[in-house]
Amino acid sequence: MRPGMQSKYKEMPCVGGYLDGSVASIGTGNARKFAGMDAAWGSKPLALFQTSDSRSDTLEDLGKYSTWVKWAEPTAEALRQACLGYQSRISQQMPELPSVFISRINVSNSKFLGPIDVAFNSQYNSVIGGRGTGKSTILDYLRWGLCDQAAQAGDDELADPTVRREKLVEQTLKPVSGQVEVYFTINEIPHVVRRDSATGEILLKVGDDEFEKVRESHVRSLLPIHAYSQKQLSSVALRVDELTRFVTSPVKRDLDAVDQRISELAGRIRENYAKVQRAQHLDVTIRQQRLAKRSLAEQAANLRNSLTDLSQDDRMVLDSKPDYDRIGQSLQIQERDLHQVNGSAAALINELEQVSRGLEDLIDAPAHLNDLVTAVLTANRSAIEGLHEAVAAGATAFAQTQEAGSTSQLAKTALEREISDFEIRYEEVKQRSTSHQTHLKELAQIEAQRKSVADLLQQHELDRRTLGDPRTLHSELRSEFVALFWERSSLLSEECIRLTKLSQGLLRASINRGRGINAIEQKFRATIQGSGVRGGRVEQLFSGLRDESAPLATWEEVLNEIESILLLEADAQHTSEATPNLTRLGFPIADQHRIRTQITPDSWLDLSLTPISDEPVFEYQTKEEEFIAFSAASAGQQATALLRVLLSQTGAPLIIDQPEDDLDSQVIQDVVAQIWKTKSGRQIVFASHNANLVVNGDAELVVACDYRKAGDQSGGKISLQGAIDVPGLRDEITKVMEGGEKAFRLRKERYGF
Repeated sequence: MRPGMQSKYKEMPCVGGYLDGSVASIGTGNARKFAGMDAAWGSKPLALFQTSDSRSDTLEDLGKYSTWVKWAEPTAEALRQACLGYQSRISQQMPELPSVFISRINVSNSKFLGPIDVAFNSQYNSVIGGRGTGKSTILDYLRWGLCDQAAQAGDDELADPTVRREKLVEQTLKPVSGQVEVYFTINEIPHVVRRDSATGEILLKVGDDEFEKVRESHVRSLLPIHAYSQKQLSSVALRVDELTRFVTSPVKRDLDAVDQRISELAGRIRENYAKVQRAQHLDVTIRQQRLAKRSLAEQAANLRNSLTDLSQDDRMVLDSKPDYDRIGQSLQIQERDLHQVNGSAAALINELEQVSRGLEDLIDAPAHLNDLVTAVLTANRSAIEGLHEAVAAGATAFAQTQEAGSTSQLAKTALEREISDFEIRYEEVKQRSTSHQTHLKELAQIEAQRKSVADLLQQHELDRRTLGDPRTLHSELRSEFVALFWERSSLLSEECIRLTKLSQGLLRASINRGRGINAIEQKFRATIQGSGVRGGRVEQLFSGLRDESAPLATWEEVLNEIESILLLEADAQHTSEATPNLTRLGFPIADQHRIRTQITPDSWLDLSLTPISDEPVFEYQTKEEEFIAFSAASAGQQATALLRVLLSQTGAPLIIDQPEDDLDSQVIQDVVAQIWKTKSGRQIVFASHNANLVVNGDAELVVACDYRKAGDQSGGKISLQGAIDVPGLRDEITKVMEGGEKAFRLRKERYGF
């Protein structure tokens, strides 16, 4: 690199070089030369190896600088290949590798391919071969073993990859009872899925555990691969749900967690709403029973006052009847409440004992946390023991009051005896009033009714008190329910922003929050069916809801208004002031009255728990700040944008069968450059006919397929597998993808390279 050495540098046949020390110290000028950006120095890129500078006496820099080289075997050819593909094979920093990857596929037997066993690289894998040699079959077996749900490109059977894959399994695996085993690793934990074509059984093994039966959804949740068949990438834009997968897949675990919380919360809302209904029924019943009790008490008082031929003492007995009844009823209520509280205390003591036993879980702590754990454990034990002692002491005190001979029991017995004696005197007074037999008979009936109503009222008041305040809890749960949907929307919105950046501006994704109301519209129509409301009214209601700036918030108000209609008494009327949103959205009072006959509390609850979804919007950028609907872009434009996104994402493996079929040829080299970056964070498995993708993309593993018999497409085989470093594989790539060495050289001469 000394001045005047340009010609020597140009003639140098090497594809790589080394320097003492760090590549960070080479300077801007030399960096341009090494990158092939200086024509005076030959415009030839050079791979760099930084080495330790051990020339000092102290050897202080020995081992300080390192370079990592990726190769299949430690040979000179492998080193040359690494230099030619230095973008992905040479690193001056500790290389990053995907933490989630498929490590192997084993097919016990196949009518088409026979037994196969492929050990995948954690980075970029390419399956090559002529048409009909089994490239797509290997990928389909892989996806079938992982229970992948294929992206739908259309509605007809030929366009449905799932149908074609099932036919492949039916025709090639079932006749020989083939089993597919797929090995994959998630954060260093090995997993194995074994799928049997004959029985349909799916077994899963995690780590050192035994195999156990699972469902397809279990496998998909563990390893949600992103996979596309031939020509699918350019056709998924025809289906919004497939485009939506580009937004949901990277945040699937987060979305699943939110959805799980939504599901659990919906269950709690259903459970609590039963209490809301019970509380509403009890509130109405209690009001009616209190009125009945008061009326019967007044009727009894009037009848007693009508008894005129009584002595002053007898009159005092009759007048005292309400007081004795009130005391007797109060005594019953207190007795019942005390026993209920005592039962609660016993349950609390049992719960405290369970909590105390649970504290032992803190004992097995790392040594450096022992002191802190001991302090927390001591404090918690003290708190639990204090509560236990207090509650136990209270329970003991209560038990003592219930013992025969205790002060409270003696007083209670005396009071009960006094009330009993009064009842005897009261009956004697009624018997002495012989001139009012009709009134006395009526009084006896009314007092019996009043006692029956009072007893029932007492039980209902207890039941109502036990329910607490379920209406307030319902409002809180409902607010939490709505908040979870906002959280879900925020996840999608943030991912849309990231997706737009990953496509480098080609694809613009956004979320219309709360616009997906088809589900609630269908539910509403089904709920009010038979009410006589015209379909146009329903359409007008939901059309107006779609046009709202905040559909989710408006729908919550509408739900509250529908429930208020549901709770009206049968003969009650209401005005538009009570239902402003329904009226404003074009659902008039007359129709609101009609739906009262059809909506039940259960159907209203089902309606309230039907979610409003978010509608994704996808656009393609034709030029700066100008966008068209993504579906209006050409197939090549769509595929380029989507593949750019896929290659920018990390996470689960990406599997595509012949991606070049969807791409314009001039963007292939851009895709290659993206592959270099992507494979450090995401495993790639491509089947391809394009040499640029395989060779320039620098596939770590190449699996070469061939016919079992030359020219016979009834059976294929894996002829070779390994890295490009292997001479036999390079020859196979040249033959299959370049048309052979002669064709390759002829093109070179014609192009003048």
